[in-house]
Amino acid sequence: MNTLLLVNALYFLFGATMYMGTMWVLRLFLYPTWRALTPENVDVHFGVPMTLATRFFTVVVLLMFISGIVLVGSEWGSWYVALAAVCLVGIALLTWVGQGIIIPVNKRIRAGRFDGQVGLTQLLVRRMRLNDIRFVGATVTWAAIVWYIAARGICGVPSHDPAPGPGDR
Repeated sequence: MNTLLLVNALYFLFGATMYMGTMWVLRLFLYPTWRALTPENVDVHFGVPMTLATRFFTVVVLLMFISGIVLVGSEWGSWYVALAAVCLVGIALLTWVGQGIIIPVNKRIRAGRFDGQVGLTQLLVRRMRLNDIRFVGATVTWAAIVWYIAARGICGVPSHDPAPGPGDR
C-alpha cells in the first residue's frame, strides 16, 4: 500500500471515529440532560457547544471528503472500492443531514426563535430524532473504514486478496 493511501485511510478513520464518538456521546449522555434546558440556559449548555462542534467538524469533514475521494479513486477496479464508496457516501449523508436539516434547527434555537419552553422542547426533540439518523450513519461509516483498513492489511495483517489493486503500485 502506498503512503498516500495509508495517510488517507488513517485520516478518514480519525474523522469517522470523532464523528461516531460524538454521536454516541450525544445519544447516551447528553440527550437526557437536554430535558433540563430552558430558554434561559439553552445558549450556554447547547448553543455554545454546538457552535464549537460545527466549526471543528466543518474542517474535519471537508478533509474527509477529499480523503474519501482519494480512497475511491485509488481502489477503482478492485473490490475495496465498495468499502471506500460506503465511506464516501456515509460522510455525504451525514453532511446532508447535518448541514441541510440540523443546522437550521440549531440556528432557530440559538436565535431564540421558538415559542417558550414548549417550542424549545419540540425543537430539541426534533434535533434528537434527526441525530438518530447521524448516529446510525456515523456508526456504519466508521465500521466501513475499519473494515477497509482491516481488509487492506494496513494494520500489518496481510490482505487475502491475491490481486493487487491500483493503490498497491
